[in-house]
Amino acid sequence: MNISQLQDKVVCQEQELEKTRQQLAQASHDPATFTTELAQSRAYAFDPTTRPVEEVVEGCTNSLSRYGFCVIENVIPTYEVPAICQEILEAQAKVGRNIRAIRELVDSEGLNDQELLASDKVSLRPVRRVGRPPKPPNDIVWMPKYARHLANPVVTAVARQVLDDHLRIAQLHPRIIAASSSDGTPGGFGSVHHRGRADTREWHTDWPHDLSAYGSDNPNENVGCIRQPFPDITMCLVMIWYLTDVDENSGGTWVVPGSHKDKRNPRGPSDEITVSAPIPGDMQVTATAGSVYIQDSRSWHASAMHNPSGQERVAVVNRWCPWWLSVDDYAPGSRYNMVCRPISHTEYLALPTELQPLMRHLCLDEPDAIQQPVLDRAKAASLRTRWGFRQLEENSDSLTQANAHIRVPVLPSEH
Repeated sequence: MNISQLQDKVVCQEQELEKTRQQLAQASHDPATFTTELAQSRAYAFDPTTRPVEEVVEGCTNSLSRYGFCVIENVIPTYEVPAICQEILEAQAKVGRNIRAIRELVDSEGLNDQELLASDKVSLRPVRRVGRPPKPPNDIVWMPKYARHLANPVVTAVARQVLDDHLRIAQLHPRIIAASSSDGTPGGFGSVHHRGRADTREWHTDWPHDLSAYGSDNPNENVGCIRQPFPDITMCLVMIWYLTDVDENSGGTWVVPGSHKDKRNPRGPSDEITVSAPIPGDMQVTATAGSVYIQDSRSWHASAMHNPSGQERVAVVNRWCPWWLSVDDYAPGSRYNMVCRPISHTEYLALPTELQPLMRHLCLDEPDAIQQPVLDRAKAASLRTRWGFRQLEENSDSLTQANAHIRVPVLPSEH
């Protein structure tokens, strides 16, 4: 056989091997059984108060790679949880009042952007991008107690390990799941008439893998989305900071383990998935108040549409991105979306020092620059390049075989 024939044979055998693997997985893997075991073992959860930090970071990284999610327990000390939980509830109310007041001034009084910024009836901040409308301030300004924990070193270590050394927090907002009320209104997330059933979902993936892109086909609201099939790389980590205990009856996040590696998507136009129905192998995360749930943005997940616990589920959601991901470049007409809500320079300086680099891009008056670990990598690459050219000057006769040990495999052609 010649090389081309051998390559074709390799392709055929690899295809047959993959087909056999899928058949084996279908025959031996019961999603419900696997999920039950995972839910009981909580192999996705790690506690930095009882295990070495390096072990927790490695465990979280492996869990994110295998399952698409993990939980870091006891990030916020138990004794601080009640006060922060109350702060989040108050922040949610303040944000809501501010948004309603802005809409009133725009819709009823027709104020323009400059008039809105000058008004003492609302809180707005200018954004970095020229020509864009001002936005409400980032929700973090209403959460100073919570802000002290947002750049927790274990959390940031996991994010840097998975994403990159230079991180940005692109979105941040409370996420409250209502409890059942005395008038009979069922607890749960979303529209009241959809709440209350444990067998109802609202499957989706998160930005930049949210196919609806927040704005559907409206160019003024659409924030962009990666097209299917998604590249096999983590581009965003979604973090849910639980301020109340969560389980299957109190607002635990629904997730399908391993779905971050699936080429389909719950909202995929051709993927034949019903977004409101259960999926074999889905499960609800369990965690205590003060824990942080982290997921790959490709993971299929849903907020619980039932909450019979009698208590609101209180949480804060934020999305962490690497520096190279385009953030807030689109949706030019959106004043209200939560992407990169800005902060003033005074608000920026009031943030904890360790949090400032993660939110510098939100402040108009604060120059944004590549963070030091990325600069260190660039310096190392520059030194290596200089070394290579020194060899050209000092050992030019030996360069012919200097890279003889390097072999770059070429993938066989597919037919």
